[in-house]
Amino acid sequence: MIQSLLVGLIPGSAYALIATSLVLTYRMSGVMNFSQSVVGVFGTYVGLTLYGSGYPQWLAILVSVLVGAALSLVIGAIMTKWFDEATALVKSSVTIALMLALLALGFRLFGDAPRSIPRLFPGAAIAVGGVTFSASVLITTGLALTVGVALTLLLEFTRLGAMLRAVSERRITAELLGIPATMLIRVVWACSGALTALATTLVAPNRPSNFLTLSLLLLPAMASALFGLFRSVPAALAGGIALGMIEGASSYFDAVGPYRQAMPFVVILAVLSWSQRNQVWDASR
Repeated sequence: MIQSLLVGLIPGSAYALIATSLVLTYRMSGVMNFSQSVVGVFGTYVGLTLYGSGYPQWLAILVSVLVGAALSLVIGAIMTKWFDEATALVKSSVTIALMLALLALGFRLFGDAPRSIPRLFPGAAIAVGGVTFSASVLITTGLALTVGVALTLLLEFTRLGAMLRAVSERRITAELLGIPATMLIRVVWACSGALTALATTLVAPNRPSNFLTLSLLLLPAMASALFGLFRSVPAALAGGIALGMIEGASSYFDAVGPYRQAMPFVVILAVLSWSQRNQVWDASR
């Protein structure tokens, strides 16, 4: 049971990183970014292609992150240049169109056949009290926690964080005060793409590795971001790790294991129902 929970930390950390990226882009641009996970998968597959051509693994991972950042920056530039004043529905619809375009391009370039993706830290593990902690679990979870804590501290206690909060909450006022809002928003988009590509690269060896299946990481990531209603980085981080551990624990039970892929939908339904409880109670009264 404990080992199953630990295994769930790897996808949970990936969910947390992608959810954090979703929260950042939503807070800065008001965009429900449906293209987020496809950007990460695209970057991962570019790196995988380089690795298959004989390049070092570390270089392939670096290229994956850079490609994810570049693609997300392009999407951010499109959103800020042509859809800045659009409604949230229009913005989200644009990201759906971009997601479909990237999926089509990805299928064209990489195909949809499953690929063998090498583990980043094969065989490395630490045993404590009869429980084995693999290097993948420790590094992936540590990275997710580090990123979450670092972003929280940056947003709350730094000048850059104050500018980002100002742009997020009152963009026009921030621009009048001389804050380069558009540039900051695009930087956030680029960083979110880099995080998503890194998360996808870390979790890919532990999942069915074809382009479409990895793109579906968007669903548990959105469920994780909903823990904080797309506003809180710590809540998204906690939600992602919790969801991964729930999936891991469910695989331990034969009756529940076949349905663990439905967990994100259950979480989404539960969080949305809970978030609307006040309105329901007020209407009842």
